[in-house]
Amino acid sequence: MNRRSWLIHLVFRALAHRAGRTLLLLAVLAMASSLATALGIVSFSMGKRVAEEVRKYGANLVVVPNSARLDVGSGGLNFGVVSEPAYLRQEQVDGALTKSGLIAERSKHLRGALRLGSADILVEGVDFVEIRRLFPWWQLQGGWPAPGQVVVGSDLASSFHLKVGDTVELAGAGEPVRLRLAGIVATGGEEDGLLFLHLPELQKILDLDGRLSTVRLLVPADGVSLRVRAATLQQFLPQARVTEVRQIARTSEGLLAKVKLLMLLVTAVVLLSAGSSVTGTMSTAVLERSREIGLMKAMGGTRWELLRIFAAEALLLGVAGGVVGYLLGCGIAQFITWTVFGVSAGITLWYAPVSVGVSLLLALLGSLGPMISVFRLDPVRSLRGE
Repeated sequence: MNRRSWLIHLVFRALAHRAGRTLLLLAVLAMASSLATALGIVSFSMGKRVAEEVRKYGANLVVVPNSARLDVGSGGLNFGVVSEPAYLRQEQVDGALTKSGLIAERSKHLRGALRLGSADILVEGVDFVEIRRLFPWWQLQGGWPAPGQVVVGSDLASSFHLKVGDTVELAGAGEPVRLRLAGIVATGGEEDGLLFLHLPELQKILDLDGRLSTVRLLVPADGVSLRVRAATLQQFLPQARVTEVRQIARTSEGLLAKVKLLMLLVTAVVLLSAGSSVTGTMSTAVLERSREIGLMKAMGGTRWELLRIFAAEALLLGVAGGVVGYLLGCGIAQFITWTVFGVSAGITLWYAPVSVGVSLLLALLGSLGPMISVFRLDPVRSLRGE
């Protein structure tokens, strides 16, 4: 048996001879790497889940045109502001979104006024497919409209005594149009006082082809500030204003930041505790093996060879603890996500090297102090039992 084979044999024999301490170290490393893996997977899953939950709040960015404004007054007298309607060009907004690289779901809106009976009412042209995706809280009585049909807000329906199936006649600048009422919507907001119809139909009635009043965007909560997203898009829309919906922005960014901070703190505490445990266990092992180490030095073993033995033990324990920790971490993450969210965490293979890396780092750092003690150990004094 050559010298290298002898050293490898010695490492495995040392681990097997102290099976209890070896299993303890393996358990500590596996626990630390499994918790780090589980918290990482859960944090990733929670980030996706929070993004899905934030969708229920609707759009988080709004694009509106810069209105033409004129202050009326002179000297110390101010009679207010006169503004004329301003619109966005649909093709410009689509082009700006493409150029900015902003990936977002959108809903396009055009608001105007039409006459219903003897009263003027606010109407809004929308794409109902986009509305159903971005505003899931709309409570609709009846059905979603087909071309030639409208949806009316609950307050407006109550004021005009409208019900599903009625025909409404809307008068604008041109000829009156007759549309069938397909549904009544209730949201608890301003939508309850509006009448909604298909965007192309309202653009035609108001003679505003390709014009929009507002574009609402739902940007995924992926850790990038909405303010940065808004500023990026603003560069490509100088004739418009891109603003955040503050409540939505703070909710999404705040939840993700708190989740990540919580996971980071818990992981740091776990790793610190595990590292302390590994250091203490390895130090105890060095003290117990001091006579053995002194004997190997007396027989011609160099300090570097002894260090390689302890480093090899740490490496073997680190790899084994990382593999076991990854498997346990996936199970823990699966249990947490299914219990809390009712969904599967999924298999994330790229956390395997993370788990092994965490275990190796703890094993090597925890063995650093004991290995320095081995390097400095005097064989004569250790054989004497001093």
